[in-house]
Amino acid sequence: MTVLITGSQGFIGSNMIKYLNNINNINIIEFNKETSWQELEKNIIMVDFIYHFAGEVKQKNSNKEFKKANVCLTKRLITLIEEKKKKIPFLMSSSIHAELQTTAYGISKREAEIYLETYGKYNNIPIWIYRLPHIFGEGCKPNYNSVISTWIYNSIHDKEIIVFDRNTPMTYAYVQDIVKEFVECLKNRHHMRTSCYIKPKISYYTTLGEVIDFLKEFKNLQNNFIPPYTDFKAKLFTTYLDYIKRDDIPNYD
Repeated sequence: MTVLITGSQGFIGSNMIKYLNNINNINIIEFNKETSWQELEKNIIMVDFIYHFAGEVKQKNSNKEFKKANVCLTKRLITLIEEKKKKIPFLMSSSIHAELQTTAYGISKREAEIYLETYGKYNNIPIWIYRLPHIFGEGCKPNYNSVISTWIYNSIHDKEIIVFDRNTPMTYAYVQDIVKEFVECLKNRHHMRTSCYIKPKISYYTTLGEVIDFLKEFKNLQNNFIPPYTDFKAKLFTTYLDYIKRDDIPNYD
């Protein structure tokens, strides 16, 4: 089986590749900023399933950049599939912001969703549109789009952690949980769905203040002591340890 992963060098894409590399008989085609469109045109005929993670998430970007990265790329990919007369099951990582549509980012993700939903209905093929909350986990860039990764980076490097309201509610999902769920979609690629819009099965509800308190606790732990954490706290601690091991992570300010 051949799987196309767009945004293959990104946070979710790179974790997806690591997971799929441990599964037999899966060939991965990567598409990222270093891949030419001509190369994708040549390879798309071999693809059996698409994971579409490419896009722009950084809120500092302009409306035009969001449109180009999130809407135009999705539309162009769908057009290419149809030109090749292929019908490929398709999973796209969208965002809870697409449902709210209160930001340029959210609006662009909603437009991309509509293109993909139409493609699925017209071709009668399974489509998964995951409206993801904030994602944390190994490999996420600090000072980019995840407050958790930024705060972990700052904690490890003795930098100030700034929060304006400790009581701000947050919903998080762990990248490894997301990847495992995405693999289940691949296994069910021949099964039609009643709705293409999905939220992760495992999410965690917390506050910014609670996250800060956890990180302070992690920093003060004795070396070689692994606490018996569970659920969200355990996964946050695993992420913290990963940043310590990868101390060469650059600051993306």
